[in-house]
Amino acid sequence: MARYIKRGNSWQYEISYKDDDGKYKKLRKSGFPKKIDAISAAADIESKLTKGLRVTTKDVLLSDHFEQWMNVYKKGKVSNVTFRKYENTLMNIKKYFPNDTLKSLTRTSYQAKLNSFALKHADASVERFNIQIRASLRNAVDEGVIPYDFTQRAVIKGHAPSVKEKDKFLDYQEFEELMNLASQRLDSRFASRFMLVIAGATGLRFAELLGLTWDRVDLDHGVITVNRTWDYMDTKEFAPTKNEQSNRKVPIDKKTVRIMKDFKSSQKQLFTGLGVNPKFDFVFYNAKEGLISNNAVNKKLKELLRQLKIDTPLTIHGLRHTHASVLIYKGINIMAVSKHLGHKNLAVTMETYSHAIKELEEREDEKIKLVFDDLYKDK
Repeated sequence: MARYIKRGNSWQYEISYKDDDGKYKKLRKSGFPKKIDAISAAADIESKLTKGLRVTTKDVLLSDHFEQWMNVYKKGKVSNVTFRKYENTLMNIKKYFPNDTLKSLTRTSYQAKLNSFALKHADASVERFNIQIRASLRNAVDEGVIPYDFTQRAVIKGHAPSVKEKDKFLDYQEFEELMNLASQRLDSRFASRFMLVIAGATGLRFAELLGLTWDRVDLDHGVITVNRTWDYMDTKEFAPTKNEQSNRKVPIDKKTVRIMKDFKSSQKQLFTGLGVNPKFDFVFYNAKEGLISNNAVNKKLKELLRQLKIDTPLTIHGLRHTHASVLIYKGINIMAVSKHLGHKNLAVTMETYSHAIKELEEREDEKIKLVFDDLYKDK
């Protein structure tokens, strides 16, 4: 039976329970703003205790728990680029939850800290921060370290994207001009221009493009198989994709297929003539320099944009954003776009491309009006 104590402006519950040794102990948790919150939490604990919840006195800092979790469950299982995002989350946990332990946090206190984080971060960053912390808590709940997941039903609301963040996209006309210019005078000696064309046509990430080999490109059926990346920042070896959903089949349009066929043929002739024999049959490979650097392809992109007098500050990752925006604007189902891009979940797609979705919603509003206009005959 739980009892409730008011301490200052908050409430605490106290539950008597029998531990694994048969001894009676007390389980306390405070920080609830209202008594009803303490009652609700205590009822949840008592229910779990009757079902065999193991209660432990062990308590650790949230930061220490997260660090151990990411090193055990994520290190070596995800790409180095992705693992750095977990390291970034750990850095922010230490900043925003410096002294918070697993047992000291409640839904309310966690939400308050999350709100502080959201003041300086966009919605997508807050969402990712919360998702990664939540994932780390599953074992803690299962092992009885904490009775419930205090991240559940957290409200995700960051600040609006900055002007710079909004400038990552080209509009349709600019994109069309860029793709036409980039696809002209392709030279198999230099793969940067060719990569920009394929990036725009497929929406692949830079690491996915860099790790692409010709055996993963089915030009007869117009499909690219994405199931690995190239770790260009650390190991300089093949690496896993960003997440499980990133393993996917990406369709290629007929014009892009023709461009790829021509480039492949020209590249093969060039490499044979020069005696170039790469260890792997990379799609984007320079005869002299080898694999393209991120800096080189962005430099070529900047050059093309300057020729077109487009002043949008765009990188090759911005081409992926533009590709997705075009699909959404052209009416492709948002769930299909999410799967096509290899996003972990639909929420990421919705947040990243909210600007394009809003434009589509406005257009669909007019279609909805027309649907119901047809209900009335001769009115």
